[in-house]
Amino acid sequence: MNRFPLTIPQQGLWSGHLLNDDKAMFNTAECIAFDGKVEAAVLAAALAKAVGECEALKGYFEDDKEAVCFVSHELPLAYEEISLEHDDETLARAWAWADLRRPFELTQEAPCRFALLRGPGRDYLYSCVHHIALDGFGTTLLFQRIAELYAEGLAGEMNSPSPFGSLAEVLAEEASREQSGKNAAARAFWQEQLHGWPEVKSFGETRAPIAAEFIRESRPLPAALWQSLTGFADEHKLGWPDLLLAGLSAQLSLSSGQDKTLLGLMMMNRIGSASLTVPCMQMNITPLALELEEGLSLAEAAGAVAKAKRGVRKHQHYRYELLRRDLGLVGGDKRLFGPLVNIMPFDHARRFGPLSAHILNISAGPVEDLTIEVQVGVDGQPRLDLDANPGCYCQADLAVIADTLFALLGRWLAEPAQTLGALKADWLAEQRASALIAGPAHEALQVRPVLEALCHFAAQTPEKVALEQGEARFSYEALLARSEQMAAALQAAGVAPGDKVGVMLARTPQAIFAQLAVLLAGAVYVPLDPEQPLERQGHILRLGEVKTLITQAEYRHKLASLFEGRTLLVGDLLAGDLVSDNRLNQPAAGRAVAYLMFTSGSTGLPKGVAVSHGALDHFAAAARCRYHLDEEARMLQFAPFNFDASIEEVFATLSAGATLVLRTDALLESMPAFATGVEQMGITHLDLPTAFWNEWVVALTAGQAHIPANLATVIIGGEAVYPEQLAQWQRQGRSDVRLFNTYGPTETTVVVTTQELQQEDPSQAQLPIGLPMPGMQALILGAGEQPAEEGELVLLGPQLANGYVGSAQSANVQSAQGGFGTLRVGAEQMPVYRTGDRVRLVAGRLVYLGRRDNEFKISGYRIQPGEVEAQLLALPGVDEACVQGVSIGSVRRLVAFVAGSERDSRVIKAQLARVLPAAMIPTDYRHYDQLPRTGSNKLDRKALLAAYQAGGEALTLGSETANRVGAIWQQILGLATMAPADNFFELGGQSLQTIQIVNRLGAEFGVQVKVSDVFDHPRLDDFCRFLDGLLAEDEESVEMVW
Repeated sequence: MNRFPLTIPQQGLWSGHLLNDDKAMFNTAECIAFDGKVEAAVLAAALAKAVGECEALKGYFEDDKEAVCFVSHELPLAYEEISLEHDDETLARAWAWADLRRPFELTQEAPCRFALLRGPGRDYLYSCVHHIALDGFGTTLLFQRIAELYAEGLAGEMNSPSPFGSLAEVLAEEASREQSGKNAAARAFWQEQLHGWPEVKSFGETRAPIAAEFIRESRPLPAALWQSLTGFADEHKLGWPDLLLAGLSAQLSLSSGQDKTLLGLMMMNRIGSASLTVPCMQMNITPLALELEEGLSLAEAAGAVAKAKRGVRKHQHYRYELLRRDLGLVGGDKRLFGPLVNIMPFDHARRFGPLSAHILNISAGPVEDLTIEVQVGVDGQPRLDLDANPGCYCQADLAVIADTLFALLGRWLAEPAQTLGALKADWLAEQRASALIAGPAHEALQVRPVLEALCHFAAQTPEKVALEQGEARFSYEALLARSEQMAAALQAAGVAPGDKVGVMLARTPQAIFAQLAVLLAGAVYVPLDPEQPLERQGHILRLGEVKTLITQAEYRHKLASLFEGRTLLVGDLLAGDLVSDNRLNQPAAGRAVAYLMFTSGSTGLPKGVAVSHGALDHFAAAARCRYHLDEEARMLQFAPFNFDASIEEVFATLSAGATLVLRTDALLESMPAFATGVEQMGITHLDLPTAFWNEWVVALTAGQAHIPANLATVIIGGEAVYPEQLAQWQRQGRSDVRLFNTYGPTETTVVVTTQELQQEDPSQAQLPIGLPMPGMQALILGAGEQPAEEGELVLLGPQLANGYVGSAQSANVQSAQGGFGTLRVGAEQMPVYRTGDRVRLVAGRLVYLGRRDNEFKISGYRIQPGEVEAQLLALPGVDEACVQGVSIGSVRRLVAFVAGSERDSRVIKAQLARVLPAAMIPTDYRHYDQLPRTGSNKLDRKALLAAYQAGGEALTLGSETANRVGAIWQQILGLATMAPADNFFELGGQSLQTIQIVNRLGAEFGVQVKVSDVFDHPRLDDFCRFLDGLLAEDEESVEMVW
């Protein structure tokens, strides 16, 4: 009985075995498939003798808590015979797979077991060995000895001497390496080799714990590919494995988007070693770091691979487990290398006496990510096996990887002079062209300039009502006449084609005249919101290079200190005589800019988007087609004019010959008033912020509102639609009303994808945003800009804006948050907009997953937290700031985490109100002495969010009414605390939040509360007294039934 200390490879596997709950994790298995029937008794004797000669298999492991050793001891051989119903390899594999999952009791039994699987016409010898005892080469040595002994047994006696060396020789060699400094030299080599290497990437982005059970894709290499591969290798005196690795590296570079690839090479680790004749665990995995230059041809790339392999061979003995520890890559989802590659360029013919045999690979052990094995059989034909961790890949993924490898390598072999860079660029371009996503093929567009369409309807249906507000009505003829009159007045005042003209007007017919007039004059329309802070208005005027401002008397003074250009009153522009269109300049078209729309920017300043006439014309046509907008439609103009939703409402409607109905403030007094007003005005089409639609759903569910009978279409957008809200909408039983979920960055002209939801299954975790508008296309790009099922949404087509404007915009280029750029798709270099949004393709439709950055949307406002943070940091007493968007149910809010001497949230809000619009001002503030940071000294946003979401205490405000009202205010405004004297508007209340408040109060108390009631009673205690009175009146009005 001998005791051996564990070898270095065994030490790692022993630790893995102890730490892993699955004690069968490191089992390996193979079958020898005979081409006939064996002599069972002779084979059993040969097996027993061969195992007895192999020290690593005849013993058990002993753990005395101080040291672990292997005790070489004669133990009974675990061997059985099993009958199979038929000879098919599938049945043998299935039996082997089931047995593989039985763990070994390493401290009590030998680390191996065997079985002879006996079919009617052929047999299989099954071998299951724990990896701590043998690696693949060790198993090959064992099988060769069994074959030798079996042949001897058939001839008479098994008396040849054992060819195996001793474990003691392997241990002595290990000690020599350590003492000679070879290990230290290898450690230094690897640390230098991998220093500064980027994070390891593989073919999938998902990481999962190492798996004993794996999925496999098995393919023969196509005959033509194999012939080209070996022929090219012979011609250029290269090894075909190096050509294969060059192709695999190119494929991984495409998949990961990294020029540097890190493969794991399975190394026998025995050449020139005593272990060459010792069946044991000696195999190692060597990182193969490749950085193939884009200008390399195939032969040059294969040569670079060969050189890299030669460089690491000298240090292949240094264990990868130790290297992981050295580089701090132990634990979690850290990886030392990507796909593991095992290339076996030849196989020996195996003879068992008169029988030939081949090996069935069952399992080489657990799979961390992906193992790629290429083995040439005894017949000279190669086979590709992909073994994958099922937590990282599915079967379809493996099929794509195999297909891509064959196709990419075949293409390079067909044009070996092509550079690696050209190969990858061509491949990506073709993949993108085939992955383009478009809307339904039947949607045919008739694109007509919106101004031309307006003139058409003014001529063909002059008396048709085009514009309405209250009792005021304007026909198409009158609308065009007034717009042309104003356009002529603009030109007379000096407005030239291409000039930027700001429009700051209330929601009246004159505002529509002004919008059309600016375009008719060939100028650029720049909407301005009179409710926004003066400083922000000044930024827009300066960045947009506005030369002329159209406004009304009550707004004129607001910008007097900020605007030095030409200011025109709308009344003056309409005071002159009517003119005919032949006195006007030819309206701009095509790439000429139609309007500028400003959104939140990450630099701290608003960002101006320049939308062309061509993009506007195409969008209007697409909207008319998708929403079924025709001359009978009546569209409610709901959005503020500085929201691009107003572009959809105004221009899609008027270019369809339909009627545009301007809303009044009375429509937003309450949800019952809204629904009644929509019905009374005969509205057929509504275009609403999702947040407002959510409130309508709350009122519908509470029985306080209804869906008007005349309504045909509801268009919602600006935020994600929650499935529970959709379910409540569908319960109203109005499936005849088309409900469009829309998505669209300002940079792609209002709306770029839509999905009808009225009959959509609300049990989905995320509702789809659908397919692109007619004429538009989309791509989903993953790592390396490859098409993917999930990734960044990239948009192409005629609705793309021209780019950004103003000196504050550094360039119209792409960034980590998205942006304008170009992308090769097929043979063309095409303009694209990278949205920065993550999407997934599910059942042929796009599903929105979130932002790649931390942009947030509230009430349709696109908010870059960076802009808010920049303004916070500019305030006195604020040293650090972090702004995050938080969603609780269907309510969204901005939360500011600040550190500094200023602790009064109301002071901070008041200062922000001077520079930011209301929607961009955080409603809740959390104060810190110092904001938490990560190990890399970045703000720890996750920690801040987790602390915030931990929640606060229940309110105790002195009365049940106050507690209930206060809880609603708290939920909508996103506040941690509330006091009776708090003022709703001083707490940050905004217009939509006022609607949310009265809507939730109505549902909670069962009485109708109006928006004006909150304005009249903004203090919490005062509002509660008002509400108590309202509730008392409601009780007294109840009809008594005797």
